[in-house]
Amino acid sequence: MHEHRRTNFAPHPDTGAALSQRLRVGAIAFALGMAALGTAWEARAQVPDDKGRGNETLRGGVRDSDRVFIRAAAGQIIRERQLGALIRKQASVAPLRGLGNKLSEQSNRLYGELRDIAKREKTEIPLDMVDESHSRLQRLAARRGADFDRAAREMAIESLAQEVKALERAGDKTDNGFLRNWTAKALGERRALLDEFNRASPR
Repeated sequence: MHEHRRTNFAPHPDTGAALSQRLRVGAIAFALGMAALGTAWEARAQVPDDKGRGNETLRGGVRDSDRVFIRAAAGQIIRERQLGALIRKQASVAPLRGLGNKLSEQSNRLYGELRDIAKREKTEIPLDMVDESHSRLQRLAARRGADFDRAAREMAIESLAQEVKALERAGDKTDNGFLRNWTAKALGERRALLDEFNRASPR
């Protein structure tokens, strides 16, 4: 009988050691890679947005009460923007003209920011004043000198005080992060401007 030679040879001891070494290196590299990936995801999850809040807090939907506030606030800001422009143009003293300019420019910026929020939340906002506000400004524009200054200052104080109250209520109720951040910012600016108008001495 013929003997059959075996065709599978035992590996050389050095070959097994090399393979084992490569497996250990590969396992270490894999573990390090997974650890780095986990760290990256954790860091990404902890990075706040540019408003100082976690991204998840800004994804809250907008409620019907938020939509009502957005539309009402936009209309009032438009009126204040026009009131500021009128004061800047017609006030008889420089300090009041400066406050009118500040009211107009601040209102223009706040309206633009609110418009962006409304667009993001698919909410329509007014583009112009209501007829009643337009009529009030027309009656104010008919005044002159110190009479205009007193009436314009009183109207600005009244409007800003109303807006501050509305911002305070909205800030307490809304769950929408974008609107909450805007409301807090607008509230601080409007309170400061209201204080400036209150401290302005009418002639």
